[in-house]
Amino acid sequence: MKPENFTEQCVGAEEFCNLSREEYITMLNEYIYPQTYEWVLIATHTAVFVIGLVGNALVCVAVYRNHSMRTVTNYFLVNLAVADFMVILFCLPATVLWDVTETWFLGDALCKIILYFQSVSVTVSVLTLTFISVDRWYAICFPLKFKSTINRAKTAILLIWTISLTFNAPELVVLTTEKLVPLRFDLEYLVQCTATWSYTSDLVWHITKVVFIYTIPLLLMTVAYHQIVRVLWRSDNVPGQAETIKLASAEQTQLRSRRKAAKMLVAVVIMFAVCYFPVHLLSVLRYMPNIKQDDILTCLALLSHVLCYANSAINPLIYNFMSGKYRREFKRAFCCSSTLSLESQTTTSRLTSKRQDMRCQHICHQRQYRNMCHTCLVRNSCRNNFMN
Repeated sequence: MKPENFTEQCVGAEEFCNLSREEYITMLNEYIYPQTYEWVLIATHTAVFVIGLVGNALVCVAVYRNHSMRTVTNYFLVNLAVADFMVILFCLPATVLWDVTETWFLGDALCKIILYFQSVSVTVSVLTLTFISVDRWYAICFPLKFKSTINRAKTAILLIWTISLTFNAPELVVLTTEKLVPLRFDLEYLVQCTATWSYTSDLVWHITKVVFIYTIPLLLMTVAYHQIVRVLWRSDNVPGQAETIKLASAEQTQLRSRRKAAKMLVAVVIMFAVCYFPVHLLSVLRYMPNIKQDDILTCLALLSHVLCYANSAINPLIYNFMSGKYRREFKRAFCCSSTLSLESQTTTSRLTSKRQDMRCQHICHQRQYRNMCHTCLVRNSCRNNFMN
């Protein structure tokens, strides 16, 4: 029995001191229940979740099923898709729940693992885009000095994950759950997943991430793609070919293909820069002494989280709109096996016919082999070459 003169100490706002435990819990439940704008936020994240999972899975399936797409660039894009797929699957639901309820319900272990893995995935994404830009820069600007291979791409991907896991390791140590808002009862409400190191250390850490995981890689990619665009659009010559050689049909096709690939990669980099700029800006601004946490800053923070996850879902859409190969493979993923077989046979026959046609034209140009051209006189191009 409590003594008659015992007075229970009130924790938190005085207006809630007279509430019973049940009334107190009801009040907290009403507080964390989603408001109208938060339902819009949930719906937006749900759309990003579905599009991101399906799109990134299709990227992996497309490269796996089509051997001709197993290029160095596509290996890097698959690595990017794997990182995006995993962060959407494991990190997006937890972040939405946290943003809406202002409470981390998943415990201390998942606080460390989920936020650490989210940081790792962002680092993997930016390093992958950087490696792609450097690889394309060497291949297009210095075609005779550098040979890009699949084995080198696999080694680079292993290096990317090693650097990402190591760079973000401090978060595994400092992240933990804390009750930053005092409550009257021992309840798991308004718990936050936060870093335990000092204010200064946290500021230095975020500035370091902004510099090394956003600013410097973005500058490198900008310089690389600027030079790539200059080389690919300054003339009608494939890099590595002599200026005086007039491009054949196959070389023109190769040049157009490289230009399309460059446009697609530049679009991916621009979307990355746009989507991650707000979250990096806010991560530094919130430490400024004159910046106060108000409703506007909270809404901007929620919007920045949406953009980060949207970036993981938008890359497959870019591939679909800007790459014919990815678009065809995405369509094939929803077709039956007989259709796939028919398309494969049709594609093979077209390639074979094109090779025979090019070989025939080459022979027709050789005057000493005119007798060999009778088999291809039905082709107008060969007939014209023969008669001239």
